[in-house]
Amino acid sequence: MALGRANERWWGRVALGVIALIAGLAFLIVPGITLVVFLWIFGAFMILTGLVLISYAWSRPKGTRHRALNFAEGGINIVIGIVALLAPGLTSLLVVYLVAAFAIIAGILQIAEGILTPSGRTTWGASSRGMLVIAGAWALLIGILLALFPAGGILALMWLIGIFLIVLGAFNILAGIRGRSATEVTSLPTR
Repeated sequence: MALGRANERWWGRVALGVIALIAGLAFLIVPGITLVVFLWIFGAFMILTGLVLISYAWSRPKGTRHRALNFAEGGINIVIGIVALLAPGLTSLLVVYLVAAFAIIAGILQIAEGILTPSGRTTWGASSRGMLVIAGAWALLIGILLALFPAGGILALMWLIGIFLIVLGAFNILAGIRGRSATEVTSLPTR
């Protein structure tokens, strides 16, 4: 019964797929404009959530830790939102540098784990220490390249998001079409 109801809404899955497909194409074809629009939406979202958190904090009793945390989080969200709206280039550059820092740190730690850990005893279970060193070196290289060439990193990130959205959209469209086919089969009269 639940499957039948889900299959009746096949069009929602197709619509989601088409939206993802269009957004993915936008990320690939016009990455600059798409990035700015994405950052504007992100900025507006952060400001809105900040205002909601601050209004929620006002409704809490004075002197509670939760109230202070809600005020702090709301204020931080509003500041991040304003920066994203007023300086989208700075915001995107900051994201690339954060990803670069993560990749560099993760790379160094994976290399260290691969070198220092006895054979067969890594964080992820029994695996090749050499693979950890290779993965760490790859992450370190990507992090350094992102830090040295942030504009290329932004463009590469836009392409990856675009490809991800196109694949996601295609699979959702196919799932919707398959759901429609299942609905048509189940709605056929039986003898």
